[in-house]
This record gives sequence, C-alpha cells and structure tokens, in this order.
Amino acid sequence: MTYNHKKTFRRYLTLGILFFLFFPTIAWSSSAQEMFFLSFGSGKTEVRLYTDYFCGPCSNLEPKIGHLVTDLVKRHIITITFVDAPFHTYSSLYAKYFLYILNEKKEIKCALKARAILFTGAKDNIFEQEKLEVFLGKQGLTFKAFDTQPVFSVLQNYLREDRITSTPTCVISNGKNKEVVGGTEDIVKALKKLK
Repeated sequence: MTYNHKKTFRRYLTLGILFFLFFPTIAWSSSAQEMFFLSFGSGKTEVRLYTDYFCGPCSNLEPKIGHLVTDLVKRHIITITFVDAPFHTYSSLYAKYFLYILNEKKEIKCALKARAILFTGAKDNIFEQEKLEVFLGKQGLTFKAFDTQPVFSVLQNYLREDRITSTPTCVISNGKNKEVVGGTEDIVKALKKLK
C-alpha cells in the first residue's frame, strides 16, 4: 500500500512539474488580473485614454466625455482603460490613489467621479499624501491601499506601446485598425463616432 501511494504521489508530482514547465502563464497571469482591474466594459472596440491630472486640457476633457463613455460601456460598444501618464512631478501620487479607489469600488461611475475629484485636487495644488487623503475623505471617496507596482508596469507598457508623448491622447483600436487622436475636441468627436 505504501509503495502505491508513493508511486501515485510521484506521478502527480511529475505531472504537476511538467504542467508548470509547459504552461507557465495559464490562468494565474498577473497581467490578466491587471487588465481586468484597469478596464471597464466588454466591447470589442478598445479605448485607451491617456491623461494627466495636472494637464489643463485633460481636466477640461473628462467632464465632456463622462456620460458618453458611460453610455458606450453600458451598451457593450467599448472597453475603456484610463491610463494616467506620469508627466508631472506629482502625477504618480494621484495615479496611485486612483488605483486605491478602484481597489475599494471598481465601477465606471465611481471611476469617473474619482477622476473628477482628483482633477480638482490637482487644480488646488494638493501635493502631500496626507492632505490628499483628507481631501478625498471630505469628498466621500474611500480607498484601499495595495501594491500598485504590477499595475504601473502594465501602464508603462501601454505608454511605450502607444508612444504617448503628450496628453490628452486617445487610442482607439477595433482589432484591425488603430487610431491615435490628440486634443480635447478631436477626442470628443472620435468617441461620438463610436455610438
């Protein structure tokens, strides 16, 4: 009996080792988790919106597209990913807190509200972490801290892949064609075309 159990154990151990050698990225891929964490919607058209909380045109853009983006997500037309570009000294702090807020509640309405509040915080020149946390709390936003490094790695790959050098920039891809649109008015027009 003992011999059979050892033999069975060895067989399963060998199979397990072979499985992980030949299929190392199945199901537990961290980038797949980050993609789920960052994206909203299930549409075939992928939209990446690159903004910076300290960018004036970005601040003007997001209120103009909030209802439009929500509608496109609800109608399963787009999958949108908000990519915070780290072009300003304090952009990474704000990007981190956006992720913390999503970690607490991942819904498109919550994401858009959080972004609007973070843009206001940037306009008010809130640069210290403690002051930003107090500001977010006063606005009714809750957040849950976590290790954001894996998510930031995915975001950096997007920035490189799409060759982003300025904000706001929107990248729209339907699998065959990829369109890169810059500037507030052109982004609004491009998103309206998707309706």
